[in-house]
Amino acid sequence: MVSLSELKIGAPGPFLPPWDNALKNAKTIDSLGYDSMAFPDHLAGFIPQSIWTPEVTQLAYLQQSPHTYYEMASIMGACAAVTENVQLISSVTEPLRRHPALIAQTFLTLDHISNGRVVLGIGAGEIENVEPYGLNYSGQVGKLREALKIIRHIWDSHEPFNFDGKFWKMKDAVMSLRPAVEGRPPPIWIAALGPKMLEITAEYG
Repeated sequence: MVSLSELKIGAPGPFLPPWDNALKNAKTIDSLGYDSMAFPDHLAGFIPQSIWTPEVTQLAYLQQSPHTYYEMASIMGACAAVTENVQLISSVTEPLRRHPALIAQTFLTLDHISNGRVVLGIGAGEIENVEPYGLNYSGQVGKLREALKIIRHIWDSHEPFNFDGKFWKMKDAVMSLRPAVEGRPPPIWIAALGPKMLEITAEYG
């Protein structure tokens, strides 16, 4: 049984305009002692515009569209710069819109900005944020597995590396940026439900 002293409480990270209000909310979450803030990585929301009304969700009072999102890494970095203690979690990104090497670099950068407070939350993605933008949603679990191999290798090695996968191929790829604390890269949290995703979680999460 988990004691109350071990219970951690998080809050949704600010991801809506106006910008000044988003940063103010981040500072408030940090000052109130929340353990974490979670930032969605969306182009589109889940609720159709046709039912985006105050009767369905009170968020409709705050924004005119369900598809209003700041770019995840940008707002995470901004919030990291104005906070001191709260953990910042991507909730969640995926390797369908973002190349694995870019994910690795982005989260090492956020690791430095936050002084080690960032968590890479990652999953296989959802179709509504992929296919409408001309990207291929097929093979998403395999892409995630390969992406995690690439990200881990970049974080663990100083040397150029090659990768010959089904979805990505690299030759003499280099990235010299290291974690803010050497040997302590950002934790990886995997969003998983089905058997294949749970296998990946057991291996990498």
